[in-house]
Amino acid sequence: MAIIGSGFSGIAAAIALKKRGVENFTIFEQEANFGGTWYNNRYPGAEVDLESHIYSYSFERYDWTRNYASQQELLDYLNHVARKWKLAEHARFNERVSSVVWSDQKKQYTIITASGAEHGPFRSVISAVGFLNIPLLPPFARGETPFKGPQCHTSRWPAGLDMAGKRVGILGTGSSAVQVIGEAVRTAKSVKIFQIEPNWLLPKDARDFTARERFWNQFAPVYWWRRFRLYTGYDRRSYGSSHARKEGRSNRRRDVLSRKFLQDSLGDRPDLLKLATPSFHHEARRTVISDTYYQDLKNPKVELIPQAVKGLTATGAIDASGVEHELDMIVYATGFDAANYLGGFSVKGENGIDLHETWKGEPQALLGLMVPGFPNFFMMYGPNTNSVPLVSFYEAQANFAASLISKMLRMKKSTISVVPDAYRRFNAWLQAKLAKTVWVSTTSYFQGRTGKVVSQWPFSASAYIAATKLAKAFAVRIR
Repeated sequence: MAIIGSGFSGIAAAIALKKRGVENFTIFEQEANFGGTWYNNRYPGAEVDLESHIYSYSFERYDWTRNYASQQELLDYLNHVARKWKLAEHARFNERVSSVVWSDQKKQYTIITASGAEHGPFRSVISAVGFLNIPLLPPFARGETPFKGPQCHTSRWPAGLDMAGKRVGILGTGSSAVQVIGEAVRTAKSVKIFQIEPNWLLPKDARDFTARERFWNQFAPVYWWRRFRLYTGYDRRSYGSSHARKEGRSNRRRDVLSRKFLQDSLGDRPDLLKLATPSFHHEARRTVISDTYYQDLKNPKVELIPQAVKGLTATGAIDASGVEHELDMIVYATGFDAANYLGGFSVKGENGIDLHETWKGEPQALLGLMVPGFPNFFMMYGPNTNSVPLVSFYEAQANFAASLISKMLRMKKSTISVVPDAYRRFNAWLQAKLAKTVWVSTTSYFQGRTGKVVSQWPFSASAYIAATKLAKAFAVRIR
């Protein structure tokens, strides 16, 4: 068996296999260690937007220091889990997968890495690379540029790069951007924020746990109760797509909270209030969670420029109106090529069919997990599975794949495949439901090239978990 990726989902898949007695698997990881997203996203201020108790495995407690863990604490947690489950002995680090190829004759996959080496054969492959992993840079920042100062994407922050004393330009106003901006305001000489469109914000209430809270968190019943309360809260919010429909109770409530937060924060600055007010409906794009961003905008060293950057010079950036801004450093908080699922490698299935050609730019799968014509190939965090709480989805997907793989081995069969009719019916039903959400009302990274929503799951985690159990029983064949 092979697992591609060693972040949250890859580790979940490895442990799910181990729990079922499957020890013969290899983890391919392009970086030097475990961590995935939390290994790569080392920019200043990086932290999670879900509470620590719920953004962790249901089977592994941890002594969290904050209610929203920092990047370093999450990386420490993942390495702790990997050590406990002895995953390093299964891992091949610094091995970037370039292709996965199925053999119709042998009923097995071969994996080819960037060095050209072939690995395998593997009975099954689990892709655990997610979909927020290919940095999206504006055209003028690809390849060589005239700008002489340091520049980087938030997910590729070089070791030792620091903003202290510099005139920093930050492109973007999404979740990563507001975290970098918070750090830049503290240390940089000046900060220019280049905004194409603003986003809706909600307060985060991020804080350190008290010594008393950390003491009680050591007791399993207390820890699990706190995790359960968070889980049920997210389930209620998503019930019946309430969070994603204009008329949904949760959506309306959060819309009121967002508008109040905006007015309370920037009501004394009508110039900023106008620039920071989105034109799209609440939740139509990812809502940003931040306690500090609106106050940062009011800092004298910060300038909000309501325009994109169209080019670079040796000493700065030129905005869409042609004004040049002198900068010492540029940060691209410009997100990811999110609709390009599995964009880092090719996948060949039965009769040599190519997965990306099958998708034609609009990825879909049965519950984000399997596609007809690609037997024994599973995806973690695949199409239409972006929802909260994320780790609950990863665990459901890991259990789906591992249980089917172990069953195939016990039965001494050779293939696990999705029923094509079930795949078609599921995606038709799902798109009909998604068409009723706010996600179709504006452009965002949730969509493919034609506007089809390819990333989002519109219901609760409990609904998804139940659906994976039904799919194993009725939509998958083992032969």
